Amino acid sequence: MDKNNFEAFTNLPALKKNAIQVCGQELIDSLTKKGLYAKDSQFWAEVNKKLNIPDDAYESRQAKEKAERERLLLEKKAKEQAEKQRLLANKKEIYCKNRKDWKITVCELPESDIFGKNFISECTKEPDLIQTTWFCKSQVEAYSRACNLVDEFDIQQESLRIFMEDYVVMKPLYLMLIYLSSGDQHNQYLNNSREKSKENFTSVSCWNGFEFRIIDALEAEGLLKKSDDRKSIIINKKGIKLARYILKKINIDGVDRLLEQREYHEEYINYISELDIIEEEEDEEEEE
Repeated sequence: MDKNNFEAFTNLPALKKNAIQVCGQELIDSLTKKGLYAKDSQFWAEVNKKLNIPDDAYESRQAKEKAERERLLLEKKAKEQAEKQRLLANKKEIYCKNRKDWKITVCELPESDIFGKNFISECTKEPDLIQTTWFCKSQVEAYSRACNLVDEFDIQQESLRIFMEDYVVMKPLYLMLIYLSSGDQHNQYLNNSREKSKENFTSVSCWNGFEFRIIDALEAEGLLKKSDDRKSIIINKKGIKLARYILKKINIDGVDRLLEQREYHEEYINYISELDIIEEEEDEEEEE
């Protein structure tokens, strides 16, 4: 770190000749007599002391350089945005097409950007949703990119919609599981008291995962098993059957819909396959 501080403060490499240049031959000779050389951290500590170099010179320089890089990046983005707005100010509409619920408008710019691109597409959807492609070299490319843009947006929105529907059900279930798997947390230093009480109670917490004892117990009941790497849990037909039974008893909006989406599981778990027979025979052999 002493070498780094020297280089950051002087803008010179941490070499003996540079130390002589800024500190003088006399100081360096005195350090040599003490058995301190340029390879030693103490050597540079003494040099830095002579030059009154702060202990945080390197960190300060790093912070300034980072701030400067961020400033230049923001400045570059601002210029690019201003140039884009300038080019878009006088765009000319070429044609419009409808794609699903979107209106795709292909436009030509009065002049191209620095890469020779002067076409763009604007995608609008009621009530006020707007998506814009980046500049393209042809009308065909602009329209093609617009189609990809709106298709990807719709896919993301559909995925979000499905997630939010599932979340309505999963939120209370997860909260129940986390709550029941958690232990009380207290601030033992509040009011200088280490006694657990309502005064210093803060929360409940559990590991970022299910309570291993519960998982072990469920596995012992034959309802599930852990994967070989123990990173995932595999619920068998018996466990699925019980889980569906429990969910049918819980009064939570959306549960019925989720159960209907996996209604085929009823047929799966009630069907006895050859694999089920083999596994049952293996279990019986293990018990014997």
